Amino acid sequence: MKRAFSTVTLAPALDITLTCRKFPEPGDVITGFSEIETPGGKGLNAARWLAMRGHPVVASGIIGAEDIAPFLALMARYGIADALCRVPGPNRRNVMVTAPEGMFKVNRQAFPFLQPEDWNLERILAPCLESGVCVLAGSLPRAVPPSVYAEMIAALRRAGVPAVLDAAGTPLALGLEAGPALIKPNSQECGEILGAVPRTPGEFQAACRTLLEKAECVLISDGPGGCWFAAREDGGRIFHGSAPQVDVMDTTAAGDALLAEFCHWHFPGRRLDEHAIRHACAAGAAATEMPGAASSALTRVDALAGEVVVTAY
Repeated sequence: MKRAFSTVTLAPALDITLTCRKFPEPGDVITGFSEIETPGGKGLNAARWLAMRGHPVVASGIIGAEDIAPFLALMARYGIADALCRVPGPNRRNVMVTAPEGMFKVNRQAFPFLQPEDWNLERILAPCLESGVCVLAGSLPRAVPPSVYAEMIAALRRAGVPAVLDAAGTPLALGLEAGPALIKPNSQECGEILGAVPRTPGEFQAACRTLLEKAECVLISDGPGGCWFAAREDGGRIFHGSAPQVDVMDTTAAGDALLAEFCHWHFPGRRLDEHAIRHACAAGAAATEMPGAASSALTRVDALAGEVVVTAY
C-alpha cells in the first residue's frame, strides 16, 4: 500500500552543472561549456523521486521568496504539495563543474542573512505530523540550530511518524540521539561522528552495528564502492549492494535518489530485503548519469537493479 510521505528541506538550492571541454587548471578562463540549472535540495530531490514512484508527497521546509518560481514549477510538475515556508532573499546556487578528466562541486551556504524570526519549527513540522513517513534531509542555514533535526525527530516519534534522517556533522550526531527510523550517511559523514572513516568491509560492518544502537535502519553510501545496509528488524544482519557500472556525468543528488528509492520499497513493512537493496543502488547509479538533480527514468533503474550484487554478512 502506498504511504503518504513528507519531506523537510531547510537549504534548497538551484543546482548548476557546467560541462567543460577539459578540466580547468589554475589561471584558466572557462568559456566553452554547456550549462544546466535544476531546482533541488536534498529533501526536494527525495520528494521528486517519491512522487515519481507514485506516492503522495508534501514538501515542507523553507524557501527563498526572491526566486521561488523554478521550485514551484518543479513541484507542480510532479504533483508535490507545497508547504514550504517563504523567507526573504534568494536560494543558494550550487555549481558542479564536470569535464572528461573529472569534476568538482561548490556548495554555497544557504540563507546567510536569515534571522531566527524568519522561520518557525512548529510551522514547518505541522504538515509532516500528518504524513506516514517524514524525510529530513540536507544542511542547515546558520540561523537554524544544529539540534533542529533532533527536535523534529522527537516530535515525529510522539506523533507515530517514522523519521528518515540524511544529514551530516553535528545535526546528524544530535539527530541520532532522538532515535530516527532510518539514517543514510556516506562514508565521510560516518567518519565525522564515529571518529574514523570506514574503508574496509569490516570497518563498514562495525560502523553499521554502532549506528544501529541509535537508528532502526542504517544505510552507508560509499560512492562507486556501493552501499551498506543494516536493520534491527532483520536481526541486525548487514548487507552490501554493489554499484552498477555507469558513465558518470554528475554525482549531484545520487545519494538522494538512493535514499528515496529505498524508502519506496522499505515502508511501510520496514523489512530489509534484496529487492529494496538492488533498486536503491541502481537509483543512485542512474542518477549519476544525469546532469544536476535531474531524475533518471524508472525503467533505467529497473534495468540497472539486475546488475547489483548483494552480499550478506
